[in-house]
Amino acid sequence: MAIANVSQAIASQHEYLRPNLEELALLSGTLWKRINARTDIKAISNRPARIPFQPLTGGIFRTGANLFDGADMGGGSGPTETYGTLSCVSFLQASEYTALTEYSTDSDEKAIQNYVTLTQKQAAETFGGYMDAVIQGDGSNTLDSVVSVNGTGLVVNNANLFQDNQLIDVWSGLGGTFRGTAQIQSVDIANNTIWLTAAPPAGTTGNDLLLVTGSAGVANSGLFGLRYYLVSGNAGNYMGIQRSAFPGKFSTPQISVNGSLTPASVRAMEAQIILALGEDRADGADLIAHCNVDMAAAWENNALPVQSIILNQVKGDESADMLKKKQTSTIAGREIVRNVRAKPGIIDFLALKHFFRLETKAVDYYEVGGQTIFPAYGASGGLQSTMLFYLVTMVQVGLGQPRLCATMQGITIPKYYFGH
Repeated sequence: MAIANVSQAIASQHEYLRPNLEELALLSGTLWKRINARTDIKAISNRPARIPFQPLTGGIFRTGANLFDGADMGGGSGPTETYGTLSCVSFLQASEYTALTEYSTDSDEKAIQNYVTLTQKQAAETFGGYMDAVIQGDGSNTLDSVVSVNGTGLVVNNANLFQDNQLIDVWSGLGGTFRGTAQIQSVDIANNTIWLTAAPPAGTTGNDLLLVTGSAGVANSGLFGLRYYLVSGNAGNYMGIQRSAFPGKFSTPQISVNGSLTPASVRAMEAQIILALGEDRADGADLIAHCNVDMAAAWENNALPVQSIILNQVKGDESADMLKKKQTSTIAGREIVRNVRAKPGIIDFLALKHFFRLETKAVDYYEVGGQTIFPAYGASGGLQSTMLFYLVTMVQVGLGQPRLCATMQGITIPKYYFGH
């Protein structure tokens, strides 16, 4: 008789299942979370909201010589007010799963993770991540631009602005040619590439724009983000107000570093904010330094060359570590908010105190008669064994004080970051 082998004993062997489900994708958001947590939130109707500003002061100043003895002292003037308008824009995220995924994972005896619970939990996190990406933009729902095409991959400036399974629209430029819609298979931050499920739309090339799917492809039609508000100069509009009508009053201080980040350049940036509206208002603006990991490293690199280690004061038989466990948490005393969705090579000083949010519909499940999970319908007209739910919002972000914010751009990205 042949010797029994392992295949004859396989039926009674236990299968080991590691009780940890490892998440391999980036979830949630950073800046959106900070703005979302603010209490300065107003519920509005579907009509545009009026946002008042006082761009100009009044009063005619002159000498008083020979005027107080019955002379004509001249006329005066008063402050000038104007207003901008904001309208909420709509976003939704659809999630879908089959009945069998629910049946086969709805208890600890069946699975280590309830798939429906997982889907609902992560839907909220990925929605926050999408909003975090959109708020980096210029008001058109543009997420990024194409650096180059690599087969079914698009090399971009920051792959973390995208998520797996996401649909994106490709445009030659705002108001230009709509190339088509593509679906992302996987986000690859190591190579700064978004890999698609198929070849990119015909004609896709470098400098094409990648927008949230369904966007109009024109300026000022989406969520107003950092690149919309933080503009230096008098071109374009600010909530519908032409910047050129009030030169300098809706212009955000900006320094083009065009080189390495230095303490001197940061102080100069801080001085620009103080010059705009005074030191007291600058100090009370709750300024944060919002940047990606590359700029946090660029700031830390300033400190590394000037460190000194006194060896006779070092205890033990190991060399001193040149780095602490964590990077510095401030730039010039301002909190550093590292955001992996921020634009590389830029530091935005944001006056969080002056950001606000308008909502026609707060982020929530789409609901019909109390129902938030909906069955799909098959080709026959009968029910399909899949379930759908939607997260929806109608929202807009405002910034009341563009002159209390600032942008440092053109900063040299340190080696090893984003392909440098």
